[in-house]
Amino acid sequence: MKNKEFTLLIAVLIIGAFLRFWWIGEFPLGLYPDEAMNGSNALEALSTGEFKWFYPENNGREGFFINIQALSVWLFGNTAWALRTVSGIFGTLTILGIYLLAKELFRDRKSGTEDQKHAFGLEYGQLVAILSAFFLATNYWHVNFSRIGFRAISVPFFATFALYFLLKGLRTGKISALVFGGIFMGLGFHTYIAFRFMPFVIAVPIIWYLWQWLRERKLTASTIIKNCAPCTAALFLFITFITALPIGIYFLQNPQDFVGRSEQVSIFSAGSPIKEFMRSNLSILGMYFFSGDCNWRHNFNCAPQLHPLVAASFALGIFFAFLAPFKKAKTPNPLGSGTAKWEMGILLVWFMMMTLPATLTREGLPHALRAIGTIPPVMILAAFGTTSLYYGLYNWLSRKKEDFSELRQKISRIQRELSFFLAVIFLVIPFQTYYIYFFSWGPNPNTYSAFATDLAHMGNYLNSLPPDIKKYIVVNNSGVEVRGISMPAQTVMFLSGSFTEESRRAKNIEYLAPAQVSDTLFSSISADEKTAIFITNGEDMSLVTRIQKQNPLLKTWVPEDFMMLRNFE
Repeated sequence: MKNKEFTLLIAVLIIGAFLRFWWIGEFPLGLYPDEAMNGSNALEALSTGEFKWFYPENNGREGFFINIQALSVWLFGNTAWALRTVSGIFGTLTILGIYLLAKELFRDRKSGTEDQKHAFGLEYGQLVAILSAFFLATNYWHVNFSRIGFRAISVPFFATFALYFLLKGLRTGKISALVFGGIFMGLGFHTYIAFRFMPFVIAVPIIWYLWQWLRERKLTASTIIKNCAPCTAALFLFITFITALPIGIYFLQNPQDFVGRSEQVSIFSAGSPIKEFMRSNLSILGMYFFSGDCNWRHNFNCAPQLHPLVAASFALGIFFAFLAPFKKAKTPNPLGSGTAKWEMGILLVWFMMMTLPATLTREGLPHALRAIGTIPPVMILAAFGTTSLYYGLYNWLSRKKEDFSELRQKISRIQRELSFFLAVIFLVIPFQTYYIYFFSWGPNPNTYSAFATDLAHMGNYLNSLPPDIKKYIVVNNSGVEVRGISMPAQTVMFLSGSFTEESRRAKNIEYLAPAQVSDTLFSSISADEKTAIFITNGEDMSLVTRIQKQNPLLKTWVPEDFMMLRNFE
């Protein structure tokens, strides 16, 4: 790696890490119950020593990410940022992964003229790799999910590294690359349901490589492919199988968990699946350019998932990708038919396959979380589009210098200005991402509500109360039930460390569903028995009134943005 390329990569990684970790303890505010559910399972695993391959609560979740979160909670305590730091690490490392993958994909692509080689001091493939990493590092979509404790952020990480090591292993025959590729691929099945479409993606290079290997053996004595293709493919698939085996065995024993919630939101449960599929495809395609996810946890104010400059580059990348098969390759490819056809096939199939987790559902469209697996191919295609346009213009100007030698100096200046313009225009993106995230999205009241900030404050307040105070939490919010209590309680449970029965007894906390609040439950509480009753949905005044009728000693108290009743000052 040349010094300039290395310096640019380090700069991109620093920008990406900054956007993912800056003020991670403050933004986003609150803690969404789905994040907290991960944390509650992590706390229970730490206390019992039982780390699971799959956690069935909350419609079921693969356990790998949660078990890593448990390590973070063990180190840093039961805080929101302890859960989200794991996401930040995965998000930052994915920037490195996409750089390595893009460089591997475009390793044989040359810049063109000898003069062009000095543009940015980078070759064609190097520039694609740096731009891919930069686009990912500064992409609001990826930054946002890198700061939320959802396991889906690990999908781009494992997909990117699995594909990188697979391609490197197929090209070089190195056992270490194939083993690492198989490990990353196998671990991907332990992350999030969207990763289950990745086998269709890795099938492309494997099948293509095997076909070229067989064709070479039959038609020519060439030794372009020096390693045993079936052997390398078999090793990768074997390591993948062994690594994914534990979660596979679990699903064989618990087939109902394999489908989970996807069956509830599937287009196939609709009256007209084809119509729903067409509608969802239009919605997902539109989210990159026109209107994105409107869920405030996932996005800012329905904005497109891509910055306009990146969206334009992505469109160019798609256009050039479809032109690639009609162009004659200028450089040899060890896989057979020219790099343009090879790299574009992988990226287009990757993009199409990873849209399916979103397009096969009919809820909350467009859904940025379910489409998270498309982020790497989108960024690489955007980088490919930008680089192709830039070098196309640069090459054209280089040819003009040959045609008009008297204008050589002036044209060289234009080439330098073109390079400067490209650098400056894209540097706008990280500043805009920073401003939108920290100044527009972060403090917005919609974000405040989307992350159950009031319940997070309630959980933190519970920690300030001494154990001798009896604490009741009446969970009157709707949601999926977890062990008899509605899901929103998980935010309070995790932050107060009261998920298990043992921890509740130690902290003198009891959780109640509204149906468990009888007309006499609190009537016998005396003034000497210090009691605090928290209502998770304080707007339900009928419940508050019913409790106060039981015992006039219980007075309303609003310490922050939540309501409680207590019989002490």
